[in-house]
Amino acid sequence: MSNILGAADFYLNRLFFSAGVLIVTLFISYFLKKSVDLVFAGVKRKVADGYVLAKTRTIRSLLNNIIDAALFSVAVLIILSNWGVNVTPILTGAGILGLAFSFGAQTLVKDLIAGFFIIVENQFNIGDKIQVGKLEGEVYKMTLRMTVLRDKNGNLIYIPNSQITTVVKLKQN
Repeated sequence: MSNILGAADFYLNRLFFSAGVLIVTLFISYFLKKSVDLVFAGVKRKVADGYVLAKTRTIRSLLNNIIDAALFSVAVLIILSNWGVNVTPILTGAGILGLAFSFGAQTLVKDLIAGFFIIVENQFNIGDKIQVGKLEGEVYKMTLRMTVLRDKNGNLIYIPNSQITTVVKLKQN
């Protein structure tokens, strides 16, 4: 009889620990997201441009998603470890997968970083006429990964942001 009660206590303790980890993770996530929101609320008070505000909403949302993914990944690993699962192979596999992904995604990362700086430095905006190398047109769309120009014939030109080395912002007619 004491074996059954001991096993029940053992599993009950693990269950309470797992619930505690999830509650602490939710609390930390909430605190970090509120901190991000406070920072971006300060930006919102100082900036009146709707386009810039849209950019800040996008960045805020991205940061909140990164916070959740990181915290809940760590929480799952802690819970699995508490239940007796060896997390070393999981971490090793994630490291190898991350390394393989990083080799395959070098260009994507370069595009994202370049796009981030284009947006943050306000080099050009949608509607501006620009020249990138020999390509010229009106900025039709911008993402962190690429810039889309519409040339004088109405053609769309897709330029990865990492390939934008020099930009000439042309005068509007």
